[in-house]
Amino acid sequence: MAGNSAASGARFDRWASTYDASPLQPALFAPVHQTALQLAQHLVPAAGRVLDVGCGTGRLLRQARGRYRPAELVGVDLARGMLAAAMAATSIEFGIRYLHAGAERLPFTDEVFDLVFATMSLRHWTDQAAGIAEIGRVLTPGGVLVLADVFPSSPRRTLTASLLARRRRPSLPGELDAALIDHRLARVGYDHTTWFSLPDAQVIAVQRQSAGLRPAQPSAAISASAVDHRRCSGWCRNLARR
Repeated sequence: MAGNSAASGARFDRWASTYDASPLQPALFAPVHQTALQLAQHLVPAAGRVLDVGCGTGRLLRQARGRYRPAELVGVDLARGMLAAAMAATSIEFGIRYLHAGAERLPFTDEVFDLVFATMSLRHWTDQAAGIAEIGRVLTPGGVLVLADVFPSSPRRTLTASLLARRRRPSLPGELDAALIDHRLARVGYDHTTWFSLPDAQVIAVQRQSAGLRPAQPSAAISASAVDHRRCSGWCRNLARR
């Protein structure tokens, strides 16, 4: 599921101008965002800083503002066209920062985000293990990553799958599961989003563990402005020159 970062960024640059008008927005992306936000708020009712990795046009972060009013909200994306669209769609009142960066190289110091989202972007990362490592690095102890995607093992929508989906532990690709374990990211919540009869989008929450920290109680499924990096405060590292 790993991809070429330059090719992926160029593809999304071309898609940026029509991305929000895509039929996938109401059919898949918007429901996934809502499910991810609901699960996040259940596990992290208050957050000081929130990051969206692969933020696209900023839709999730604009919705997150209503749930996390005092928080600093930051989005990163490799596609400059998507960032330009996000900046154009986000009024200054939202107070959202957008930065050009990929999951594998996040321009932040350690342990600064209480909550991280990565919705429908994992498949576009060049190196999933490196991306998970970076997210684990920037999460505070006890911080939560909410990850959403359609995985090869995701069930297709059948009556049996509908009855069982909320009761079973989601199956993740082996490489991803190993990366989460390696970086002390323990599963603490799960939900899913259906779309037609296609495989469900899995929404999984993991919490960064540290010595002496008890994991959050596992959660069952829940029903369903442009800123230059040089203006960031000390927790935001300068991006390397490209």
